Amino acid sequence: MAKITGGIFGNISGKIGGLVFSTRNNQTEVRNLPKKYEGPATEAALSARAKLKLLVGFLRLFTSFIRIGYPKKPKQRMTAFNVAFSKNYRWIIGEAYPNLEIDYPNITLSKGNLNGLNSLMVHQIDRQLFNLSWNSNVASYQSPAPDRCDRIYCVLYDPIDNQVFEVAAGAMRSDNNFLFYLPEKMTGKKIHLYLFLRSSRNKEVSRTQYKCLDLGESDTNEKDRDFISCCKTIPYEGAEAKKESLGKVAKLLVMPKVVVPKNKSEKIGHSVRNYTRNILNEGIGIRRKQIRQKKP
Repeated sequence: MAKITGGIFGNISGKIGGLVFSTRNNQTEVRNLPKKYEGPATEAALSARAKLKLLVGFLRLFTSFIRIGYPKKPKQRMTAFNVAFSKNYRWIIGEAYPNLEIDYPNITLSKGNLNGLNSLMVHQIDRQLFNLSWNSNVASYQSPAPDRCDRIYCVLYDPIDNQVFEVAAGAMRSDNNFLFYLPEKMTGKKIHLYLFLRSSRNKEVSRTQYKCLDLGESDTNEKDRDFISCCKTIPYEGAEAKKESLGKVAKLLVMPKVVVPKNKSEKIGHSVRNYTRNILNEGIGIRRKQIRQKKP
């Protein structure tokens, strides 16, 4: 069954006979109804289906960032998610089905001409406290010259629990560094960090930058010296000193925010309003007093 929105001359979507109508970018498209394949599934077909499922499930966690990282261009009919899918499809590696996996270092969540961060480093200060630093000297960049107020988007991906956490929280290029707190469930794992920038003026974006945080527990008995970073390991004494100095600027600490797809978010506004209304009604009922009428 097809539906027409906006009156008789509006957009149409749905199925009519052997035709399928859909609307994309305010344009109505029509195509033939695909026929169901009833033959035996070949190994190539199973491999293609597995790749599609694997990559879609992975990119779906980054949907909100992909919409920023792949801005829509004039006369572009593909959505940002479809563009990201086509760019990352070749980074599904493996010998053959079902031994497929994603090549995480080559995944791109953005693509643009804006310069990225120079000398990007990740330092582990404590078991769950990290410092991400870079050089924001604008003179060292090439054309187009970036704005020092370019916003940073930084996310962490946990492949074991299949969760994404945003940790930048509005950090800018001119900040030179920001602290972020690693969730407890991510400690002792191999975490993938993705970062890109967006210009505050012309909405230009940079290419995705990648870092791997290998936080596997050390086999040595010195558990207090598990300051492992993909870029640089801070000595124990230096880490303790830096931890004390960074405690004075705790206001820069960024708490991670889990990214949940919109279709799985719980709608609790209605129940909260009802609960608040009941509390207010009870309070009014308690404070209400009867007014005595004066006798004539």
